[in-house]
Amino acid sequence: QYPTGAVMTLPRRHQLLATARAHDAWVLEDDYDSEYRFSGPPISSLEGLDTDGRVLYMGTFSKVLYPGLKLGYLVVPKPMVAAFKQAHYDLNRPGQMPVQAALAEFIEMGHFASALRRARQNYAERRQCLLEALKPVLTPGGPFISGAEQGLHLCLRLPGHIDDQALAQRIAQQGMTVRPLSAYCLQRDDLKGLVIGYGYAPLADIERCGPVLAGLVGQALKT
Repeated sequence: QYPTGAVMTLPRRHQLLATARAHDAWVLEDDYDSEYRFSGPPISSLEGLDTDGRVLYMGTFSKVLYPGLKLGYLVVPKPMVAAFKQAHYDLNRPGQMPVQAALAEFIEMGHFASALRRARQNYAERRQCLLEALKPVLTPGGPFISGAEQGLHLCLRLPGHIDDQALAQRIAQQGMTVRPLSAYCLQRDDLKGLVIGYGYAPLADIERCGPVLAGLVGQALKT
């Protein structure tokens, strides 16, 4: 499985496709947040580079409209359409036909594009507010931000001596939820940081809690 927003050079992307072709394998491309790219050039999808029909491209409307929609999509190579159509029917029967029809009309009438523009602007404001709040703890050779160009979260990378799990617990005691980066690692023990989501937080809460979060991180850096 490959997320579209992953940091990967163009030659590496072509290499990944060549590997899939050599091993007669499929690549499942999860494009769940590419609509929310706030800086830098657009990232080409693997499906757009694929010339051998090796990429299965999927996305969701729950990220760009609202979570309760629970409606996604899958773009497959033409030779596989019939098989996937039958599999979908076997698993889900007709599916949510009224919801799908309503969404199709919503898109055709241009409302989806308008909603996406508003959402992108809204999340861009939250992102910028959070970045400004964290600036005091960002230092050369010290903590830095990664993953802020796209998506609805960013990663505050911390020095290796920081106990990010203990820091996340201290932050939770102040009513904020962040995830320790080390919790996402299976083998490496040198990656420390905080994964901070801002998609669910109103701008006013970020303005209020952002400096508190930065203060707690600053305290951890001094110990």
